Amino acid sequence: MYPKWIILSIVLTALSGPVVAQFSVSGEFRMRPEYRDGYATLRDSSKTPYGIILGRARAIFDFKTDKIMTRFSLQDAFVFGQNNYASDTISKNTVNMFEAWFRYSFTEKFALKIGRTEVVYDDERFLGRSDWAMWGATHDIIIAQWGDPKKNYNGDLGIAINNVAPANPTVPYLASYPLKNYKYMAYTWEHFKLMEDKLSFSFLALADGFQAPSTTVTKTTTDTLKIRNSFDSIIGTTVTKNTTKVTTDYPNQVYLRATAGLDGWLTLKKWSFSLSGYYQGGHYKDGKTINAWFYSANISWKVIKPLKLMVGYDHLDGNDFSDTTAWKTKMTGFSTLYGTAHRLYGYMDMWNSYVRDNNTAGLNDLYLRATLNFSEKTFIEGTFRWFSLARGFLNKKDAVTKLPYTAVDKNLGQEIDLMFVYKPIPNLDLNAAYCFFLPTKTMELQRDIQEGKSKFAQYAYIMVTYKPNFFTSEKK
Repeated sequence: MYPKWIILSIVLTALSGPVVAQFSVSGEFRMRPEYRDGYATLRDSSKTPYGIILGRARAIFDFKTDKIMTRFSLQDAFVFGQNNYASDTISKNTVNMFEAWFRYSFTEKFALKIGRTEVVYDDERFLGRSDWAMWGATHDIIIAQWGDPKKNYNGDLGIAINNVAPANPTVPYLASYPLKNYKYMAYTWEHFKLMEDKLSFSFLALADGFQAPSTTVTKTTTDTLKIRNSFDSIIGTTVTKNTTKVTTDYPNQVYLRATAGLDGWLTLKKWSFSLSGYYQGGHYKDGKTINAWFYSANISWKVIKPLKLMVGYDHLDGNDFSDTTAWKTKMTGFSTLYGTAHRLYGYMDMWNSYVRDNNTAGLNDLYLRATLNFSEKTFIEGTFRWFSLARGFLNKKDAVTKLPYTAVDKNLGQEIDLMFVYKPIPNLDLNAAYCFFLPTKTMELQRDIQEGKSKFAQYAYIMVTYKPNFFTSEKK
């Protein structure tokens, strides 16, 4: 697959005439020892805290001319010790092609980008690189890009079509796609800057389609067997049951979900403002209709030169599980799609998968952050978050009333994140943090822990990231 991109890049470069070319080789090394004691989910006495060391290594090759940009990057995302140290057999091979794309500029205002690439926009809430996870996130996609730098405007149109390999050659668009990815995705993104870049806003509209889930039916058949004696005479019968499972896929039934909204930013001398609003409709992957909203706002104030304060609020719509009639056919829970959740919803990652699922009671996140810069190389950050449900019902059977839902207090708990960052030299980052979560009984019920039985949830890490530039050629 990937050699085709190389051949196409060479052909397009040759057709473009005399060019100015530059080649560079860079890399990334990341190591993160972690102490997990309630990280990502609460724990009770049946689970013990533990330590783990995660690692990532990348080799990145970039080539660009006045018409072509190309990138190939290899990645190894791993856990320290997952393979035998004294063996030439690798039981878990985690090396893969992380990115492989090329971009051809037809004019100064229009280009086409094709391949496997990170898809990142704005604050990465809906489309992001998920860089905190060692494996990151990329999409196999075609992106048309246009814009006019002089008018402070640019836009993208992305289209992705997913198939299993090898694809069915007779019905490629109707072939079954059992993976959990979207089967089809398309989006458009428009970005504008005004008032000498002090005011900017973006419009994003995205549609992703999922194949209807497969169904499995258990069929039981009976066979009557004749029992014979040693003289081959029939002396009786016996009945045996045969059970088989038949799975049916629905490749021609795709449920489409649509998301659209606006983001705006205003930056003044000491103040910064951000406002977002999105609507989500269409259908969930099981066929239920979706009708959900999202909005967020935050304000930053630079109190003095080294100190900045921020206060913000996010609201993700949720489902009213007490309305059991409506719940059979429609959802009002909002999904953040393919965004980066780690830095947006707490460093303990309690909500990474939760905010991406329409099938929840929603989430409110009220937060206050203080950032203190000691120098250009060092800063500390403290964030307080107060989480609550958007709807006061959980999709869990009530032990007392026997109803299929449980009415709860909306308060989920508070999280405090303390982070220290030091950059001693260019391309080298040292990042350390200590975080803890104070849950409520609603949070315990939501995580299937008996009331009052959760242990103090805490998480700490020290991360080293080095991004060397091994080689950059002179422009020729």
